[in-house]
Amino acid sequence: MILTLVTYRNYLINNKIWTGVLLLYIFICAPAIASNGNYPAGARSAALSNASVTLADGWCTFNNQAGLGFLKSPVFGFHFENRFLVKELSAQAGTFAMPFKPGALAISYRFFGYSKYYESKFGLAYGMKFTNRFAAGVQINYLQTHIAEGYGNSNALAAEFGLLAQPIDNFYVGAHIFNPTMTRHNGLPEEIIPTVFRLGFSYVFDGKATILFETEKDLVLKPAYKGGIEVKAVGNLFLRGGFSTGYEQYSFGLGYKYKKVIVNMAFSRHYVLGFTPYASIEFEF
Repeated sequence: MILTLVTYRNYLINNKIWTGVLLLYIFICAPAIASNGNYPAGARSAALSNASVTLADGWCTFNNQAGLGFLKSPVFGFHFENRFLVKELSAQAGTFAMPFKPGALAISYRFFGYSKYYESKFGLAYGMKFTNRFAAGVQINYLQTHIAEGYGNSNALAAEFGLLAQPIDNFYVGAHIFNPTMTRHNGLPEEIIPTVFRLGFSYVFDGKATILFETEKDLVLKPAYKGGIEVKAVGNLFLRGGFSTGYEQYSFGLGYKYKKVIVNMAFSRHYVLGFTPYASIEFEF
């Protein structure tokens, strides 16, 4: 499969016909690739190689819904990524979360692809703190896949569930499962919606640096191990880096917070297909 991707990469950049061929190959013909997967969002997460199961920020609607229980103010954000610098493989996402006692309610949306092939995900989430150190969250997703040339649309409902705990000061443990019921698309039963387990931890050093590590396991794939570090450099400037044993081997990025606005940028590198840029912005009330 990787050799095929390399062979078609040059065609992909300049020829939309090959773009469609490659997309159909990736998402239909390749058994290791699943449709409407558990894709994270947010450039902060991307810079940390998506070792984000313990992060309680505005993008926890994609990373671990239990983080909603730790939010202190309403937040909404927008995210964009251009996978391998090919516009037909770009993705956009949005999130909005509103805390209220005893928890927080959130909605999220993600769109990937272009007119010939695209995937969308709409989620409704709720997260709640049960104690000062423990929270849980759940999300229901409406997933849709569109394939042109007469293939039509398919859709499905899939759930995800997360836990987030702080057993001791500055130490966090998170767990998350996507699609525990192993739901499949109603119009494309051969299209797999993956079931993915994630477990990880993070530690904050005096508010100046955070280290993160997690394990991700798809039922049909080998485990992936991810880690990252976030350092508060100067003022409200943050520097980040990460690594992964998956296809995207390393990542880096930075973020800046100005009053109630947070801007993040990141890059990751696939060991064959090259770099992917990410950008996101969040607004806190």
